[in-house]
Amino acid sequence: MSELRQRKGEKSEKDGTEAVAKAPEMIPGQRKEVEEKLSSLLEQMKPNPKPGTSNEAKKFKDELAKDPYNMTLIFELGKAYSVDEQWDRCANVLLRGFKRVSELESVEDRFNFLVVLAQASLHLEKYRQALAVVNDIADPEDTESLRGLNILRCQVYCLNGEMQKGLKAFNAAITGDSFEVAVKAWASCSRALKQANAWVVTKGTLTKLTQTEDERKQLESIEKLCEFKDEVHKIQHPEADTSRAWLLFALLAVVFMALLAVLTWAEQRSLAKMQWKK
Repeated sequence: MSELRQRKGEKSEKDGTEAVAKAPEMIPGQRKEVEEKLSSLLEQMKPNPKPGTSNEAKKFKDELAKDPYNMTLIFELGKAYSVDEQWDRCANVLLRGFKRVSELESVEDRFNFLVVLAQASLHLEKYRQALAVVNDIADPEDTESLRGLNILRCQVYCLNGEMQKGLKAFNAAITGDSFEVAVKAWASCSRALKQANAWVVTKGTLTKLTQTEDERKQLESIEKLCEFKDEVHKIQHPEADTSRAWLLFALLAVVFMALLAVLTWAEQRSLAKMQWKK
């Protein structure tokens, strides 16, 4: 009987293996559909700044030209540039008022001014600048804004190599949240958490929040999506060519050695002249 069961088991395993082996490959139509979806996703993930200057931005730009120190106009122009995803222009304008934020009457405006500037700095990969801005942001009173700020803090701290602060901010952001809400925060911080070597730790935190098999599968799917998203970011933001840096360093070294040789020769010649005069 046991032998029969074993044979049946062997047969079922064999059938399963054969079924996998005989599984049809992706047909051309399916392959094309997948490629189109991936291409569309890549396009959506690319930075998409609006060309030129929008009507909204132009309005505040013209007003600011007449009153260049007006903090409200500086803020409004910076916001307009951020909506247009023109992050360099956004940061340049808001930096003019960074140290004058206290002049804005509304607490909400002061908060939003600094948040937009920090986000612009992150987009420009000016992480130290983003850190300086984030350190000036006071906790807002409403829960949703505080949650968003902690997500921003997590990104900024981690991208500056401050893992413990990043983890603290992340945990504060998801405290009391359901898995559905927390996993979105996790995904938005993926690149920063990975750079600070905190991705695995936070995945453990998210795993503890899962209650069903569907949520566990969702976590795995989101992790793969984040891997794809972060790889796309690497392609869109290639690191500096280190070979050029080494070439420049080598060139400077050669110039330095040549200069040192000239100075040594000049010094020896000067000493020789002094001895000759004696």
